[in-house]
Amino acid sequence: MLCEECGEKEAEKDVLLDGNSVSMCSRCASISSGVVVDKPTQDQVDDSKRMWRVKEILARSAGIPYTEKPVNLPNTLRTVSLEDLRRVDRDKKSAYQVRAESRMKRYSEESEKKNSADNIIEEAKTFKEEVD
Repeated sequence: MLCEECGEKEAEKDVLLDGNSVSMCSRCASISSGVVVDKPTQDQVDDSKRMWRVKEILARSAGIPYTEKPVNLPNTLRTVSLEDLRRVDRDKKSAYQVRAESRMKRYSEESEKKNSADNIIEEAKTFKEEVD
């Protein structure tokens, strides 16, 4: 079959051009603005007939090679128990409690400073009134 674009060479590619399938040579197909439809290889045809596992499909879509062997996790992830998680939770709670106590202490110190400053201002006003 000859190329439908130039008519000189053997048509090697199928190209979708303006909604129609057109047979073109490789040179005309690379120049045209259509979509080149490549024929599948024998491996691709065999893969399409094969039953795929869900894990394989997800691995392929994520670009991760699928292996039958389980992935080895670090030892730290395997040895975590429920008691360890509870201990971490208790530690977080105690850290929050310490932080809250320090904030309350700081707030009370600041309020004492403010109260002492207010007292000095009041004493200055009363002194001024006495002098006048």
